[in-house]
Amino acid sequence: MSTTLSTSSDDVVEVIFEAILKKRLNPGVKLSEISLQEEFGYSRSVIRQGFDRLVDSGVLIHKKNQSVRVACPTEQETKQIFKARKAIESGVIMILVEKYHNKQLDLTEVDSLVSKEKQLHDSEELAKLTRLSCDFHLTLAELCDNKYLVESLKPLIPLSALAASVYADRESNFCSFAEHQELIEAIKSNNLKKASDAINVHLDHCVQSLNFGVQVKTKNSYSHIFN
Repeated sequence: MSTTLSTSSDDVVEVIFEAILKKRLNPGVKLSEISLQEEFGYSRSVIRQGFDRLVDSGVLIHKKNQSVRVACPTEQETKQIFKARKAIESGVIMILVEKYHNKQLDLTEVDSLVSKEKQLHDSEELAKLTRLSCDFHLTLAELCDNKYLVESLKPLIPLSALAASVYADRESNFCSFAEHQELIEAIKSNNLKKASDAINVHLDHCVQSLNFGVQVKTKNSYSHIFN
């Protein structure tokens, strides 16, 4: 057990989200403030702040007089998440194509992200790859310099990753880095239709890669989740 108290809810969010992506936290499992405090040395107030942030994003569920639990998006909810993302990210792409055409856009950061995605794919580090794919889409939104677009997209990204942790497997090729590369090339081509088609096809493929017939595991023993 760590004896150093964390001062940031970022640590709590990171630990829980990472455990979900690595399938150590299954849908429906209860989370305990006391267990997190004992295992990591977090203060109770910081743990609550982390829980609140994850509840706000939809990754965790907290109903009155019940324990905090990991959410489990249904097939219908997952499709709604990606439909909302298509509406938002189509706008993101439109802005980025215009900015690139006007020489107001530096894509170095996203080029680097795609290179890192390929490395993680080749080394089969799937949890890290899923997390980096989240960063890719949020980074594109941030490049628009429009806080309303970013804030609209931000809660949908972790929900997408949560759905992937439930319904994707090693063969799924969820959120393909190769399609990310194609999207960047489409933006650089100054072809709005090509870029718009690329983001829509990519998000459609994300949904199509998921196996909604998989049996969802809803039981887990907290004692070994983070080990």
